[in-house]
Amino acid sequence: MSNLFLVLLVLSGLVVPMPLRAQGWDATRHASGWAFQEVDGSLIFYDPAARSLRTWMKGSGLLASLPLVLPESRKPAVATPATTPAPTVATSDYDAAGALLYGLPRQQRPQGAPARPSSKEAVESATVGVAVPERWVLDAYDRIWMACDQRLAVLGKNGKPETTLPLPALVEDMAIGRDGLFILYRTPKPYLEKRDLKSGAVLWTFGDKAQLKESAAQPLLVGLNRMALGTDGSVYLAEGASMAFTVLDPVKGPKEPGQTFFTCNDALPARAVLGRVGRGPILPWSGRDVIFGVFAPSQVKSCGAPESKGLLLARFDLAKGTMEWLPTPLGEGHRLIGLLDAEAVFLAPGGGLAYAPIR
Repeated sequence: MSNLFLVLLVLSGLVVPMPLRAQGWDATRHASGWAFQEVDGSLIFYDPAARSLRTWMKGSGLLASLPLVLPESRKPAVATPATTPAPTVATSDYDAAGALLYGLPRQQRPQGAPARPSSKEAVESATVGVAVPERWVLDAYDRIWMACDQRLAVLGKNGKPETTLPLPALVEDMAIGRDGLFILYRTPKPYLEKRDLKSGAVLWTFGDKAQLKESAAQPLLVGLNRMALGTDGSVYLAEGASMAFTVLDPVKGPKEPGQTFFTCNDALPARAVLGRVGRGPILPWSGRDVIFGVFAPSQVKSCGAPESKGLLLARFDLAKGTMEWLPTPLGEGHRLIGLLDAEAVFLAPGGGLAYAPIR
């Protein structure tokens, strides 16, 4: 359209100009953190510099930008004098997570020495005034359900808060279904909630609730369990190193849980070795009865995976009950965030996007 016609549309209010600082935002360079994928393939990122959600699509670029009014941080850090930590036994993230996973008593769990923040980091964290979003999804009414600072903030389509609810622990995964919000918490064993989309109230839960209190006080350093929704709304849970999924009906919930197993080259694959990086995300492939997972080569040597210098995608075919491995050229540190028709979308370790072919 001509520049004059565009000016007339802006003046009439039919087109709202995008803020100048948003026009230069490009996910291929600036994307970071969690991402929510819409059914059309677009990805929604949080831009901390502008406190805005950015909707971006490959081939189209930035589609929308929505400034958010976030809740205030509930626990601002306070700068404290540096002290010498007590001697502790060195341990890896995996040792600590494994101790939680297999139920060792708390007093016997290996404890790593906490990293001592610099004075600059302490001052910066002490001055944070708003909660930092960790996960977010959009419902059919364009409301935003956002987990931040162990709270669930519900924001309207204008980005302003409608209500804020407490959460029992840190959130690992969130998904929006036809009639509810599903939240998987970062706990040793899977613990899942389904919440009402009108009030945010809990409709049903799955898993051992007793682990929530300790997980909130001492969060796992790595995620051990992941969640994805199937095309029929069923909830698929990947527990720990297992290559099978627990399946929950979205309405019945824990009443009739099932399991689905997969064969790889006509054999059941062995359990993975999660290591210190934990379990990567599992994501549904839109419009197909397929879920993808991602693993480091060292995690799946015993699972029939081919040799690979890069990450491996596990393609779980829900209809056929089969699994196959798809090597990628991407190194460890890349995180799976989306699936397009022919490509998997990854967040690069330093920010920005990377892609790997899928079929």
